[in-house]
Order: sequence, then structure tokens, then C-alpha cells
Amino acid sequence: MVVQDVDPTEAEILAAVQKSFNQSIGLEKSGPPAWKQLPSWYQISENDRLIPPDIQRSYAERMNATTLSLNSSHASLISHPDEIADLIINATKVSDLTQ
Repeated sequence: MVVQDVDPTEAEILAAVQKSFNQSIGLEKSGPPAWKQLPSWYQISENDRLIPPDIQRSYAERMNATTLSLNSSHASLISHPDEIADLIINATKVSDLTQ
């Protein structure tokens, strides 16, 4: 299970509504990445069984992102909502200063 730190009932709901991965997601061009020009934030899920934490760290480093590491599964938005909300709020405060 990739959401091992989420209530089992919530995990079942997540599994029921999750859409299948579409291979075209990785093939379509999206234009220049915003992280090359704007400050970035990245939350690393240390117990993620879907995207290995070391790969997440390399993404964050490449973006020169401000990072938050959580002892969480892939579903950190659900298992750590307060920490994620704080990360987003802090990002908006810094973004306001850069405009």
C-alpha cells in the first residue's frame, strides 16, 4: 500500500477514485518550467513507496527548492495536512515578496 499512514477507510476511497496513469503525461511538452525562473517549494515524503525519496530530493535540488521532509507516505496531503498547509502559506508569503 502506498498510503500506509492514512486511515484504512480513507485509503479505500482514494483507491476507488484514483484514475489510471496515462503514459501521455510523460510525453507531452509543457513549455519552459516555471522553477527555472521562480522560487520553488518541494515536500519530500520520506516513506513514499511510489516515488523514492532520493528521487524526490534530486528533483528538489534541481529546482533549488525550499524543501520540507515529512515522515509520510505518498499521501502526505492527507496524512500531514497542517504541515502541507504551512508549506503552501509560507510559499505564498515569499512569492508576494518577489513580485
